[in-house]
Amino acid sequence: MKRTRRGMVFYITALLKKNAAQARDASIKQFLSDGSAYWGENFRLYTSRWKEEVRGNTDTQIDNIYHASRRGIMVRESLVRALPTDDPLFNDPRQAGEGYPFDNLQMSSLRPGTPVYTLTKSKDQRWQYVVSPAVTGWVHSEDIASTDQKFITQWVLLAHKQLGAFINAPVSVHAAGVYYFTGRPGTILPFRHQRAGQFLIAAPVRDSNGRASIHWVWLSGNEFTAMPWKMTPENIAVLMKAMHGAPYGWGNFNFYNDCSAEVRSLLMPFGIFLPRHSSAQVEAAGRVVDLSHKNPQMRIDYLTRYGKAFTTLVYIPGHIMLYIGNTTMNGQVVPMTYQNIWGLRPNHANSRSIIGEAVFLPLLRFYPENPELISLAGKVLFKLGYIE
Repeated sequence: MKRTRRGMVFYITALLKKNAAQARDASIKQFLSDGSAYWGENFRLYTSRWKEEVRGNTDTQIDNIYHASRRGIMVRESLVRALPTDDPLFNDPRQAGEGYPFDNLQMSSLRPGTPVYTLTKSKDQRWQYVVSPAVTGWVHSEDIASTDQKFITQWVLLAHKQLGAFINAPVSVHAAGVYYFTGRPGTILPFRHQRAGQFLIAAPVRDSNGRASIHWVWLSGNEFTAMPWKMTPENIAVLMKAMHGAPYGWGNFNFYNDCSAEVRSLLMPFGIFLPRHSSAQVEAAGRVVDLSHKNPQMRIDYLTRYGKAFTTLVYIPGHIMLYIGNTTMNGQVVPMTYQNIWGLRPNHANSRSIIGEAVFLPLLRFYPENPELISLAGKVLFKLGYIE
């Protein structure tokens, strides 16, 4: 446990020494400079006044010295923003593939129980700029509770003993008429007891002074399970049933998943921890096969023959999916994937065929419903990542 704490301190200290303000300042420069042009949800360009207000709220210092008092834990789901504002920032919505849902400021989300370190706060104190294991950005202050050494010691001890994951969505975590947070696949928490198909989980709660404490809540075995969950087709089907059909959420917008969040959340209950972004996910696999030099049909044939169901990632530029086995269509054996995808594009790129949700989708050389659409197997990059 002491080694874990030292490792966390070392990680944060190293980050602070690398100029932790660099990423924050890059977002300010990119999105708030006088010459920048971005649109809001009303399809109008943001004004100089709006930029000045947001820029002024970020005008705080990041101390390059580690402070134990800045450690915290997320007590509810929280959207991570590139700037301290809930306003969306779109590229020209008149262009195909721009506008909703592609908010440039929406980076990801943080789940309840995620440890964070606050680098700085916004001037109005409503936002905190935090570093977490997967992402750095601005989150609402009320979504964080500060943690002292007593809480951290207790939490880490519980996590080392028994850790579990949500396997259904959405799960309202509440007790005695008090709502705490919503749990989904991808949320992991310690638990203390398991009996009669139920788990007594540790719910991190923020008290009136902003400090963290633990409340204990019973959840059913249909909502939560011990980790690592056995990776069987039946258990994977339970998760896919809960997640399939959910809307696409760029950067976890509205706490829905994009492609990489879908894969990450699906595999986490089985003890497989992937990075947040698709390009990093495929490289994190135990073995990577690059088929970018092959034509689409050869790529499809290779995946059909050598893919390993549920443990083979399929990566194309900006997108990732999970190979789940083969199926037969029109007398041909083709690979089937599970993915959360916004849509497909034609060669001319001035339109999109919107899917906008988590789906089971075969990899085909072309789609009979609309042969103009570019096959996902026909992108400039095509890599397989084998989780071994």
